[in-house]
Amino acid sequence: MKMRSSKTLVFYPGPQKVTACNFLTRSVFECSSEVVGLLASWDNWASTADIARAHGWSRSELRAVVPQLLEFSALVPAGSQLAEQEAQFSGQWNWGIPTALMHFCVQDAEFITIEQSEERQLERAGHTPQPDLLLKNSAGAIQLPNALDDNELLALMAQRRTNRTAGAPTITAKQLSDCLFAGLGITGETSNCVGALPLGMTPSGGARNPYEAYVVALAVEGLEPGVYHYSAADHDLGRIPANHLPRISELIGGQEWGDAMPCLILLCAKLDRTMWKYEDANAYRVVLIEAGHIGQNIMLAATGHGLSACPTAALCHSSIKRLLGLERLTDAPIYALTISTPEINAKPENQPLN
Repeated sequence: MKMRSSKTLVFYPGPQKVTACNFLTRSVFECSSEVVGLLASWDNWASTADIARAHGWSRSELRAVVPQLLEFSALVPAGSQLAEQEAQFSGQWNWGIPTALMHFCVQDAEFITIEQSEERQLERAGHTPQPDLLLKNSAGAIQLPNALDDNELLALMAQRRTNRTAGAPTITAKQLSDCLFAGLGITGETSNCVGALPLGMTPSGGARNPYEAYVVALAVEGLEPGVYHYSAADHDLGRIPANHLPRISELIGGQEWGDAMPCLILLCAKLDRTMWKYEDANAYRVVLIEAGHIGQNIMLAATGHGLSACPTAALCHSSIKRLLGLERLTDAPIYALTISTPEINAKPENQPLN
Protein backbone atom coordinates (compact mmCIF):
# COMPACT_ATOMS: atom_id res chain seq x y z
CA MET A 1 0.00 0.00 0.00
CA LYS A 2 1.33 3.41 -0.95
CA MET A 3 0.91 6.32 1.40
CA ARG A 4 2.39 9.72 2.16
CA SER A 5 2.49 12.19 5.01
CA SER A 6 -0.58 14.36 5.42
CA LYS A 7 -0.58 17.78 3.77
CA THR A 8 -2.74 19.19 6.56
CA LEU A 9 -0.39 18.63 9.49
CA VAL A 10 0.96 21.37 11.74
CA PHE A 11 3.57 20.94 14.48
CA TYR A 12 4.31 22.65 17.78
CA PRO A 13 7.75 21.90 19.27
CA GLY A 14 8.01 21.08 22.97
CA PRO A 15 11.00 20.40 25.24
CA GLN A 16 10.94 16.64 24.69
CA LYS A 17 8.11 15.87 22.28
CA VAL A 18 6.54 17.55 19.28
CA THR A 19 2.77 18.09 19.31
CA ALA A 20 1.19 17.48 15.91
CA CYS A 21 -2.31 18.31 14.69
CA ASN A 22 -4.11 17.29 11.52
CA PHE A 23 -6.65 20.08 11.29
CA LEU A 24 -8.87 18.30 8.75
CA THR A 25 -9.45 15.36 11.08
CA ARG A 26 -8.87 17.30 14.34
CA SER A 27 -6.42 14.60 15.42
CA VAL A 28 -3.81 15.77 17.95
CA PHE A 29 -0.89 13.60 19.03
CA GLU A 30 2.67 13.74 20.32
CA CYS A 31 5.66 12.39 18.46
CA SER A 32 9.44 12.45 18.52
CA SER A 33 11.64 14.57 16.30
CA GLU A 34 12.65 11.35 14.52
CA VAL A 35 9.03 10.74 13.56
CA VAL A 36 8.76 14.32 12.31
CA GLY A 37 11.78 13.59 10.14
CA LEU A 38 10.13 10.42 8.86
CA LEU A 39 6.98 12.33 7.92
CA ALA A 40 9.04 15.03 6.23
CA SER A 41 10.80 12.40 4.11
CA TRP A 42 7.53 10.61 3.27
CA ASP A 43 6.31 13.53 1.19
CA ASN A 44 5.33 11.54 -1.91
CA TRP A 45 3.35 8.35 -2.43
CA ALA A 46 5.55 5.43 -1.39
CA SER A 47 5.34 2.06 0.34
CA THR A 48 7.01 1.22 3.62
CA ALA A 49 9.57 -0.80 1.65
CA ASP A 50 10.37 2.26 -0.48
CA ILE A 51 10.89 4.39 2.65
CA ALA A 52 13.00 1.72 4.33
CA ARG A 53 15.31 1.56 1.33
CA ALA A 54 15.52 5.32 0.74
CA HIS A 55 15.77 6.71 4.28
CA GLY A 56 17.38 4.08 6.45
CA TRP A 57 14.42 3.04 8.59
CA SER A 58 14.24 -0.69 9.17
CA ARG A 59 11.05 -2.50 8.26
CA SER A 60 10.54 -3.53 11.89
CA GLU A 61 10.78 0.11 12.99
CA LEU A 62 8.25 1.12 10.37
CA ARG A 63 5.91 -1.73 11.33
CA ALA A 64 5.94 -0.39 14.88
CA VAL A 65 5.18 3.24 14.03
CA VAL A 66 3.15 3.22 10.78
CA PRO A 67 -0.15 1.87 12.25
CA GLN A 68 -0.16 4.66 14.83
CA LEU A 69 0.61 7.31 12.22
CA LEU A 70 -2.28 6.02 10.12
CA GLU A 71 -4.57 6.09 13.16
CA PHE A 72 -3.57 9.70 13.86
CA SER A 73 -4.05 10.58 10.15
CA ALA A 74 -0.41 11.65 9.98
CA LEU A 75 -0.02 9.20 7.10
CA VAL A 76 -2.61 9.11 4.32
CA PRO A 77 -3.23 5.97 2.24
CA ALA A 78 -3.50 6.50 -1.51
CA GLY A 79 -7.11 6.45 -2.70
CA SER A 80 -8.54 6.92 0.78
CA GLN A 81 -11.32 9.28 1.80
CA LEU A 82 -8.76 11.42 3.63
CA ALA A 83 -6.64 11.65 0.47
CA GLU A 84 -9.73 12.93 -1.36
CA GLN A 85 -10.43 15.44 1.43
CA GLU A 86 -6.88 16.73 1.21
CA ALA A 87 -7.19 17.07 -2.55
CA GLN A 88 -10.36 19.09 -2.04
CA PHE A 89 -8.60 21.25 0.53
CA SER A 90 -5.72 21.93 -1.84
CA GLY A 91 -8.11 22.88 -4.64
CA GLN A 92 -10.71 24.83 -2.65
CA TRP A 93 -9.04 26.56 0.32
CA ASN A 94 -7.31 29.84 -0.51
CA TRP A 95 -6.81 31.39 2.93
CA GLY A 96 -3.72 29.58 4.11
CA ILE A 97 -2.85 27.20 6.92
CA PRO A 98 -3.33 29.46 10.01
CA THR A 99 -6.94 30.27 9.07
CA ALA A 100 -7.62 26.65 8.12
CA LEU A 101 -6.29 25.52 11.50
CA MET A 102 -8.84 27.68 13.29
CA HIS A 103 -11.73 26.93 10.91
CA PHE A 104 -11.52 23.15 10.77
CA CYS A 105 -10.45 22.53 14.37
CA VAL A 106 -13.67 24.04 15.74
CA GLN A 107 -15.93 21.85 13.60
CA ASP A 108 -18.05 19.26 15.44
CA ALA A 109 -16.87 20.30 18.87
CA GLU A 110 -18.01 18.38 21.94
CA PHE A 111 -20.49 20.38 24.00
CA ILE A 112 -21.33 20.20 27.68
CA THR A 113 -24.74 20.50 29.29
CA ILE A 114 -26.09 23.67 30.91
CA GLU A 115 -25.69 21.98 34.30
CA GLN A 116 -22.04 21.17 33.60
CA SER A 117 -21.44 24.73 32.40
CA GLU A 118 -22.99 26.20 35.55
CA GLU A 119 -20.93 23.85 37.73
CA ARG A 120 -17.73 25.01 36.01
CA GLN A 121 -18.68 28.68 36.33
CA LEU A 122 -19.37 28.32 40.04
CA GLU A 123 -16.09 26.51 40.55
CA ARG A 124 -14.20 29.18 38.62
CA ALA A 125 -15.93 32.01 40.47
CA GLY A 126 -14.63 30.52 43.72
CA HIS A 127 -11.01 31.26 42.85
CA THR A 128 -10.99 33.65 39.86
CA PRO A 129 -12.83 37.01 39.98
CA GLN A 130 -15.06 37.73 37.01
CA PRO A 131 -13.97 40.55 34.68
CA ASP A 132 -16.23 43.62 34.65
CA LEU A 133 -19.06 43.13 32.17
CA LEU A 134 -19.64 46.89 31.83
CA LEU A 135 -17.23 49.81 32.04
CA LYS A 136 -18.36 53.15 33.49
CA ASN A 137 -16.94 56.60 32.90
CA SER A 138 -15.64 58.72 35.71
CA ALA A 139 -17.67 61.53 37.32
CA GLY A 140 -18.32 64.45 34.99
CA ALA A 141 -19.06 62.37 31.91
CA ILE A 142 -21.45 63.99 29.40
CA GLN A 143 -24.99 62.66 29.78
CA LEU A 144 -26.62 61.82 26.44
CA PRO A 145 -30.34 62.20 25.61
CA ASN A 146 -32.55 59.23 26.48
CA ALA A 147 -32.33 56.98 23.42
CA LEU A 148 -35.73 55.35 23.98
CA ASP A 149 -37.77 58.56 24.06
CA ASP A 150 -40.12 58.68 21.02
CA ASN A 151 -38.01 56.17 19.07
CA GLU A 152 -40.04 53.19 17.86
CA LEU A 153 -37.09 51.44 16.27
CA LEU A 154 -34.94 51.53 19.39
CA ALA A 155 -37.95 50.60 21.53
CA LEU A 156 -38.40 47.49 19.38
CA MET A 157 -34.69 46.67 19.64
CA ALA A 158 -34.86 47.02 23.41
CA GLN A 159 -37.60 44.36 23.53
CA ARG A 160 -35.36 41.69 21.96
CA ARG A 161 -34.77 38.77 24.28
CA THR A 162 -33.53 35.22 23.86
CA ASN A 163 -36.29 33.04 25.27
CA ARG A 164 -35.66 29.32 24.99
CA THR A 165 -39.25 28.31 25.64
CA ALA A 166 -42.11 27.75 23.24
CA GLY A 167 -45.42 29.16 24.37
CA ALA A 168 -47.24 28.11 21.19
CA PRO A 169 -46.64 25.02 19.05
CA THR A 170 -46.43 26.80 15.68
CA ILE A 171 -45.44 29.97 13.88
CA THR A 172 -46.92 31.24 10.61
CA ALA A 173 -45.36 31.22 7.16
CA LYS A 174 -45.66 35.02 7.12
CA GLN A 175 -43.63 35.30 10.33
CA LEU A 176 -40.94 33.01 8.93
CA SER A 177 -40.99 34.90 5.63
CA ASP A 178 -40.36 38.24 7.32
CA CYS A 179 -37.49 36.84 9.39
CA LEU A 180 -35.80 35.37 6.32
CA PHE A 181 -36.26 38.54 4.28
CA ALA A 182 -34.94 40.72 7.09
CA GLY A 183 -31.81 38.61 7.27
CA LEU A 184 -31.07 37.81 3.64
CA GLY A 185 -33.63 39.49 1.39
CA ILE A 186 -32.37 41.21 -1.77
CA THR A 187 -33.35 44.87 -1.96
CA GLY A 188 -31.34 46.18 -4.89
CA GLU A 189 -28.39 45.77 -7.19
CA THR A 190 -25.07 47.41 -7.81
CA SER A 191 -22.18 46.59 -10.10
CA ASN A 192 -18.42 46.65 -10.24
CA CYS A 193 -15.73 45.81 -12.76
CA VAL A 194 -16.84 42.15 -13.06
CA GLY A 195 -20.62 42.52 -13.19
CA ALA A 196 -23.83 42.85 -11.19
CA LEU A 197 -23.86 42.39 -7.43
CA PRO A 198 -26.95 41.90 -5.22
CA LEU A 199 -27.61 44.26 -2.35
CA GLY A 200 -29.23 42.85 0.77
CA MET A 201 -30.65 43.90 4.09
CA THR A 202 -27.23 43.65 5.74
CA PRO A 203 -23.74 44.78 4.69
CA SER A 204 -21.51 42.21 3.01
CA GLY A 205 -17.80 42.46 2.27
CA GLY A 206 -17.45 43.28 -1.42
CA ALA A 207 -21.19 42.53 -1.82
CA ARG A 208 -20.18 38.87 -2.09
CA ASN A 209 -23.15 37.73 0.07
CA PRO A 210 -21.64 34.41 1.16
CA TYR A 211 -24.61 33.19 3.22
CA GLU A 212 -27.43 30.84 2.30
CA ALA A 213 -30.27 30.10 4.71
CA TYR A 214 -31.87 26.71 5.26
CA VAL A 215 -35.00 26.06 7.28
CA VAL A 216 -35.79 22.96 9.29
CA ALA A 217 -39.56 23.46 9.51
CA LEU A 218 -41.31 21.24 12.06
CA ALA A 219 -44.45 23.26 12.79
CA VAL A 220 -44.83 26.20 10.40
CA GLU A 221 -48.41 26.86 9.34
CA GLY A 222 -48.70 26.48 5.57
CA LEU A 223 -45.51 24.41 5.24
CA GLU A 224 -45.20 20.65 5.20
CA PRO A 225 -42.67 19.53 7.81
CA GLY A 226 -39.33 19.29 6.06
CA VAL A 227 -36.03 20.90 5.17
CA TYR A 228 -36.04 23.91 2.86
CA HIS A 229 -33.58 26.23 1.15
CA TYR A 230 -34.41 29.93 1.16
CA SER A 231 -33.62 31.62 -2.15
CA ALA A 232 -32.94 35.29 -1.48
CA ALA A 233 -32.98 35.89 -5.23
CA ASP A 234 -36.66 34.93 -5.53
CA HIS A 235 -37.79 35.06 -1.90
CA ASP A 236 -39.05 31.52 -1.98
CA LEU A 237 -38.47 28.16 -0.32
CA GLY A 238 -37.32 25.03 -2.14
CA ARG A 239 -37.81 21.64 -0.53
CA ILE A 240 -34.59 19.66 0.03
CA PRO A 241 -34.84 15.86 -0.13
CA ALA A 242 -33.88 14.50 3.28
CA ASN A 243 -33.65 10.91 4.48
CA HIS A 244 -35.15 11.95 7.80
CA LEU A 245 -36.35 15.03 9.60
CA PRO A 246 -34.00 15.41 12.55
CA ARG A 247 -34.76 16.75 15.98
CA ILE A 248 -33.40 20.26 16.27
CA SER A 249 -31.17 19.21 19.17
CA GLU A 250 -29.36 16.84 16.79
CA LEU A 251 -28.14 19.87 14.85
CA ILE A 252 -27.33 22.30 17.69
CA GLY A 253 -25.03 20.40 19.98
CA GLY A 254 -27.64 18.40 21.87
CA GLN A 255 -29.44 21.45 23.30
CA GLU A 256 -32.74 19.82 24.20
CA TRP A 257 -34.65 23.09 24.50
CA GLY A 258 -34.47 23.25 20.70
CA ASP A 259 -36.76 20.25 20.29
CA ALA A 260 -39.80 22.27 21.40
CA MET A 261 -39.19 24.91 18.72
CA PRO A 262 -41.32 25.01 15.55
CA CYS A 263 -38.42 25.79 13.24
CA LEU A 264 -34.69 26.35 12.91
CA ILE A 265 -32.89 28.66 10.50
CA LEU A 266 -29.37 27.54 9.56
CA LEU A 267 -26.95 30.12 8.16
CA CYS A 268 -24.33 28.43 6.01
CA ALA A 269 -21.48 30.32 4.38
CA LYS A 270 -20.22 29.53 0.91
CA LEU A 271 -16.70 30.70 1.64
CA ASP A 272 -15.63 30.40 -1.98
CA ARG A 273 -17.79 33.43 -2.88
CA THR A 274 -15.68 35.64 -0.66
CA MET A 275 -12.42 33.79 -1.41
CA TRP A 276 -12.92 34.50 -5.11
CA LYS A 277 -12.39 38.22 -4.54
CA TYR A 278 -10.34 38.37 -1.35
CA GLU A 279 -7.15 36.32 -1.17
CA ASP A 280 -6.28 37.90 2.19
CA ALA A 281 -7.24 35.52 5.02
CA ASN A 282 -8.59 38.51 6.95
CA ALA A 283 -11.71 38.08 4.81
CA TYR A 284 -12.53 34.95 6.84
CA ARG A 285 -13.11 37.23 9.81
CA VAL A 286 -15.41 39.38 7.67
CA VAL A 287 -17.55 36.35 6.78
CA LEU A 288 -18.02 35.50 10.45
CA ILE A 289 -18.99 39.09 11.24
CA GLU A 290 -21.63 38.99 8.52
CA ALA A 291 -23.40 36.12 10.30
CA GLY A 292 -23.94 38.50 13.22
CA HIS A 293 -25.45 41.16 10.96
CA ILE A 294 -27.87 38.64 9.44
CA GLY A 295 -28.75 37.05 12.75
CA GLN A 296 -29.51 40.39 14.38
CA ASN A 297 -31.92 41.33 11.60
CA ILE A 298 -33.68 37.98 11.95
CA MET A 299 -33.97 38.52 15.70
CA LEU A 300 -35.44 41.99 15.28
CA ALA A 301 -37.97 40.83 12.70
CA ALA A 302 -38.98 38.06 15.09
CA THR A 303 -39.31 40.58 17.92
CA GLY A 304 -41.57 42.70 15.74
CA HIS A 305 -43.92 39.71 15.50
CA GLY A 306 -43.84 39.07 19.23
CA LEU A 307 -41.57 36.07 18.68
CA SER A 308 -38.17 35.11 20.04
CA ALA A 309 -35.31 34.10 17.77
CA CYS A 310 -32.77 32.17 19.81
CA PRO A 311 -29.27 32.22 18.30
CA THR A 312 -26.67 29.53 18.84
CA ALA A 313 -23.22 28.75 17.49
CA ALA A 314 -23.20 25.27 19.04
CA LEU A 315 -23.51 23.37 15.78
CA CYS A 316 -23.07 19.75 14.74
CA HIS A 317 -21.34 20.72 11.51
CA SER A 318 -21.08 17.29 9.84
CA SER A 319 -24.71 16.44 10.60
CA ILE A 320 -25.86 19.74 9.14
CA LYS A 321 -23.79 19.33 5.99
CA ARG A 322 -25.10 15.79 5.44
CA LEU A 323 -28.69 16.94 5.97
CA LEU A 324 -28.35 19.81 3.51
CA GLY A 325 -26.19 17.99 0.97
CA LEU A 326 -23.28 20.42 1.35
CA GLU A 327 -20.21 18.62 -0.01
CA ARG A 328 -17.56 21.29 -0.54
CA LEU A 329 -15.01 21.97 2.19
CA THR A 330 -15.77 25.65 1.73
CA ASP A 331 -19.47 25.18 2.58
CA ALA A 332 -19.59 26.00 6.29
CA PRO A 333 -22.48 26.04 8.78
CA ILE A 334 -21.76 29.10 10.93
CA TYR A 335 -24.85 30.16 12.91
CA ALA A 336 -28.37 29.00 13.71
CA LEU A 337 -31.54 30.54 15.13
CA THR A 338 -34.73 28.92 16.34
CA ILE A 339 -37.96 30.93 16.06
CA SER A 340 -40.93 30.53 18.36
CA THR A 341 -43.65 32.28 20.30
CA PRO A 342 -42.09 32.64 23.76
CA GLU A 343 -43.72 31.36 26.89
CA ILE A 344 -44.68 34.60 28.63
CA ASN A 345 -44.57 33.38 32.23
CA ALA A 346 -41.49 31.19 31.94
CA LYS A 347 -39.48 30.81 35.10
CA PRO A 348 -36.19 32.70 35.05
CA GLU A 349 -34.12 29.50 35.04
CA ASN A 350 -35.93 28.37 31.91
CA GLN A 351 -35.55 31.73 30.21
CA PRO A 352 -31.88 32.52 29.66
CA LEU A 353 -31.37 36.07 28.44
CA ASN A 354 -28.49 37.12 26.21
